[in-house]
Amino acid sequence: MRIFSFAQDGSQMVPVEVQLSLIPGLPQVQFTGLPDMAIKESIMRIKSAIRAQNFEWPKTRQIIINLRPAHLKKSSQGLELAVACALLWKTEQLPPPSDMSSPFYVYGELSLDGTVSVPQDWESLPVRKEGILTGRIKEGNYLCPLFQISQLRDLENPTFVPVKPITELLQKPPIPDICFSEKAAHILSIVAAGFHSLLLAGEAGSGKSTLSEHLPYLLPPPSSYEFRESRRVWSRMGRSLVWRPFVHPHHSITPLAMIGGGYPLFYGEITKAHGGILFMDEYLEFHPKVQEALREPVERGEICIARRGQSEKFPARFLLVAATNLCPCGDLVPGKSSPCSYSLRRCFSHLERLNGPMLDRFDILAFSDQWKTGNLSVSLKEIYKRVMRADAFRRKRGQKEVNARLSLQELESSLSVFLKETQLSSSISSKRRKKAILKVARTLADLNENESIEVQHIDQAKELSLIPFMQIKDKGMFP
Repeated sequence: MRIFSFAQDGSQMVPVEVQLSLIPGLPQVQFTGLPDMAIKESIMRIKSAIRAQNFEWPKTRQIIINLRPAHLKKSSQGLELAVACALLWKTEQLPPPSDMSSPFYVYGELSLDGTVSVPQDWESLPVRKEGILTGRIKEGNYLCPLFQISQLRDLENPTFVPVKPITELLQKPPIPDICFSEKAAHILSIVAAGFHSLLLAGEAGSGKSTLSEHLPYLLPPPSSYEFRESRRVWSRMGRSLVWRPFVHPHHSITPLAMIGGGYPLFYGEITKAHGGILFMDEYLEFHPKVQEALREPVERGEICIARRGQSEKFPARFLLVAATNLCPCGDLVPGKSSPCSYSLRRCFSHLERLNGPMLDRFDILAFSDQWKTGNLSVSLKEIYKRVMRADAFRRKRGQKEVNARLSLQELESSLSVFLKETQLSSSISSKRRKKAILKVARTLADLNENESIEVQHIDQAKELSLIPFMQIKDKGMFP
């Protein structure tokens, strides 16, 4: 029987073959195949666990353990169970289970008394069709068929656990009993239904953060693949995840902590937000390099990092939501006089921190003075119903991808016959801005349950995806 385990290669977990040989000599253990110090030290736990479970340790033979492939420097939290199994089966102290296929994967941690537990990075293992032998998993298995044991002596008769869907782990947070104005509810429903990147700007204390922090309750459930990827990222940090992540970094964060990197490579905040929301409060206070670093991930949904000859692609497909004041005192609003206590020159110098290319990555720009007035008549539960109806209609149309991830060609194919014969205004010089208008228009059509994008959807989309961007770039709009 060929025994395999897993070792870390950058951010990936890769299969490693465990080969064990017994030769005459002193009872020593020798690892080959570039194991790290943690793997070498694990032999003491293995020896203690085997003896504690009333098995014998070879007394007159030297134990050679080879880990293939030999060129890969190996670090692993669960390889020690594979070594213990290989030793017990090799010395015929226990027969290997007859229903195990070959090759067979073993991954688990050992305690000194022989208890087997599941490593913290369990969910970062690659999905496989073959069974994996490991410790008891309270939540059941969501990767592949499992053979589970509580201690080493259970190896003779492990418990088989079939595959279960990972979506059984989803626990949607209860929706708070809070109401918004109709304009705020309109923005929330569009962003949640289409996963559109959102920039909220305006006066201090106008509800920008409140609006953003309630978006996670409105998002539809993730797909199985998306949820598995998010849980895999969080499991590497030793944390569990039951819903879409909501990551809220402080504005003093460094570019390295935001995008990840280092050596060995580690995840940044944008990867932790994969499959969920990255909320950047006080957006203009973030370091300019942090803002610059977001341009590619927002566009591509991943980030490629190279450090010391090691290159890795990290997932970074998130919904970007940012909130900011437009001047140091927080009262500046385009098109309206404000009691700003700072000079216009200082206000403009603050506003110039808003990077133009990064600003163009936002699908929607909304000014908070537009929704802070009005009756708070729409509950969050009602907004969620709107979002779910639009999401169901999108799937009914046969579209699996969210609207924010559609290509320009896919969006143009949804235009009505009239719009296909005409063109958007020639004043839209940016192709990315034209694409943002179409994406938002597609979501508005879904909210209205229209198969195609109509003229009214384009007009409404321009109010969110074009006009505010023109206003914030026009210094004449600030009296």
